[in-house]
Amino acid sequence: MKRNIAFICVLLMGFSALAQEIIGSWSGTLDIMGNKLPIVFNIEKPDTVYVTKMDSPAQNAFGLPTNRTSFANNKLEIIASGLGIFYQGTLDGDSISGTFNQGGMPFPLVLKQSDKPVFNRPQEPKPPFPYKTEDIFFENKTDKILLAGTFTVPDSAGTFPTVILTAGSGPNDRDETILGHKPFLVIADHLTRNGFAVLRYDKRGVGQSKGDFARATVQDFTADAESAINYLKTRKEVNKSAIGLIGHSEGGMVVPMVASKNRSVKFIVLLAAPGVKGTEIVLEQNRLGLAALNMEPENLDKSLKLINELLYDLTKWENTEVERTVLRDRLSQLWEQFPLLVKLKLKKDPYVRNQFNEMVKSGYRSFLKTNPADFLQKVKCAVLAINGEKDTQVSADVNLNAIKTALDMSKNYRYEIKKYPNLNHLFQESETGNLDEYGEIEQTISPEVLEDITVWLKKQVK
Repeated sequence: MKRNIAFICVLLMGFSALAQEIIGSWSGTLDIMGNKLPIVFNIEKPDTVYVTKMDSPAQNAFGLPTNRTSFANNKLEIIASGLGIFYQGTLDGDSISGTFNQGGMPFPLVLKQSDKPVFNRPQEPKPPFPYKTEDIFFENKTDKILLAGTFTVPDSAGTFPTVILTAGSGPNDRDETILGHKPFLVIADHLTRNGFAVLRYDKRGVGQSKGDFARATVQDFTADAESAINYLKTRKEVNKSAIGLIGHSEGGMVVPMVASKNRSVKFIVLLAAPGVKGTEIVLEQNRLGLAALNMEPENLDKSLKLINELLYDLTKWENTEVERTVLRDRLSQLWEQFPLLVKLKLKKDPYVRNQFNEMVKSGYRSFLKTNPADFLQKVKCAVLAINGEKDTQVSADVNLNAIKTALDMSKNYRYEIKKYPNLNHLFQESETGNLDEYGEIEQTISPEVLEDITVWLKKQVK
């Protein structure tokens, strides 16, 4: 879950392209105030025009388009005007040295061509698999959206308990790919080898799924998960009385929303799931982020107060001119709290505009308004809630305690809650738990966590 208000981060979205000799995949890393953000540019020339799509793995963003690329005299220019992105670079030997600029924020960026995988991910399973794998489609009939996914089933006769995987925030594909890690692929492989059928799917508007991700809300993702349940009930391999869901991060908010009203759900697993309202999650993320900048206590308190006020306003948002003016004013005030932005020569107006546009999106506002406790109090099925103690995106203690409190209020005592030492938001064994470690760690998910989930699930379907 990367719901931080990006006051001190750049929104990396879309760009790139090159000449005949530079067609292929190029990778580079932006250094933004100590945060390492790798990106990959995939360059093609299907006819006379260069076409490039960008991957920003740290933001779960893949296949992002650009609208213009030129390359002449070893000079590269890429423009993604809708995202406020402009890149200029010079090809010299096997590298391109240049400047990435978004919203007036310039950062040096060096690209290297690579035909080899950027990441070493030893846990990623490779075919042939000892189970059946099928690419499938199912429909959200209410919204008339066709969703695409992968269904894995043990290679034996009979029906099987079945799990649906729901991904965290961002344009996630069916594997929940991030920084070369594919945690949902690893989980699905492990569970299917242990006797479970598993359905994982691309979010609406992502990969092969139809729909508009940019306009999607938490409620829309809940409807998509419900549609997945309806699809599974048509499959002869599925034990209809043993269907459950596993949700990671924001997906762990979606799962209890489904289970609170769908009594056919047998069990749910919450992986680093929010237990408190979205506004509290984002405020805590910003508190940790600002504290890491060693801000003066007075500036830190003032900034958090402003952030809290604007988050509250966004939960009541009606898009009036007064609201728009107040939000811009508060963003401008926040700008003044960050002298580092001035040192980086970042321009105020484009920066405020970019933040404004991201915050007023319906998906972001729906997350802020949603309180998981409202739904957890109505959940009657078995629940497993786990988190890593080094999670810096969804604080383990605060959220696990809130989940427990909500379940107790519902008098649903069929739950287990566990916190894991040294694990981060992705359940990797980590040093700090910070986002910039995710890609550096080769482990995709702790084997202990995989085994614990499997053992608990088997107890539920005996």
